[in-house]
Amino acid sequence: MNIFDLWMKQKIPKEVYGFKKKIMHLTDTPDIIFPYLKRLIKLIEPDIIIHTGDLVDNIKLELTRQEIEIYDKRVMKLLTILRSQQPEQILISIGNHDDDAIIKKYLQLNEFLFEKSSITIEKRKYCFAHKHTMFSDESADYFLYGHSPNIPTNKTLKPYYLNGLSAIYVIDAESGKIIEIPYPKDTDYFRQKKFKLGF
Repeated sequence: MNIFDLWMKQKIPKEVYGFKKKIMHLTDTPDIIFPYLKRLIKLIEPDIIIHTGDLVDNIKLELTRQEIEIYDKRVMKLLTILRSQQPEQILISIGNHDDDAIIKKYLQLNEFLFEKSSITIEKRKYCFAHKHTMFSDESADYFLYGHSPNIPTNKTLKPYYLNGLSAIYVIDAESGKIIEIPYPKDTDYFRQKKFKLGF
C-alpha cells in the first residue's frame, strides 16, 4: 500500500471495513476525480456499485456533441475503474449528459444500463435514477439519484433519499447503515465546467 492509499484509508470511516456486503452509490463524476475513485474502490472493495448517471460529468453531451470521442475514451476508463475490484454488479442509470450507445458498447456480463430501475438486496429495495423526479410512483427503502444539488439528502428517516452529488455513499446491505465519503475538493467546479487554474 502506497502513501496515498494510507492517507485515503484514514479518511474512510473504519466501520465501512466491517460491512459484509457493500453497496456504493456515486453520480455525476468528472474525469478529474477518476484517480480518486480508483483508490477508493481499491480500498473499499464494494460488492455492488450503483452510478446514477453523467459518467463523465465535465463533458456535457446534452449541450454539445463536440467532445464525443473524448467522452467515449473516458467512459471506457471509468468502467475499467469501477470493475477493478470485481464487484458482483455494476448498475448504471443513464444521465442527461450520457450517450447510452457508447456506454452499452463497453458493458460486460454483470453490468447493466437503465433509465431507472430498482434492486432488492437483503430484503431492502433500492430505486435508482439520474433524476429524483423519476420516482413519483415508486415505493422503496432507498432512493438513489444525482443530477441536481438542489434536491436534499435524507438519511435519517425512511425512506432514505440519497443525492449522490452530496457524497459517495456506502451502504451496508446487511444492516442498512449509510456512510458518507466526501468527493475531492472542487469536484463541483469540474461538474459545472468551472475550471480553476492554479500553479
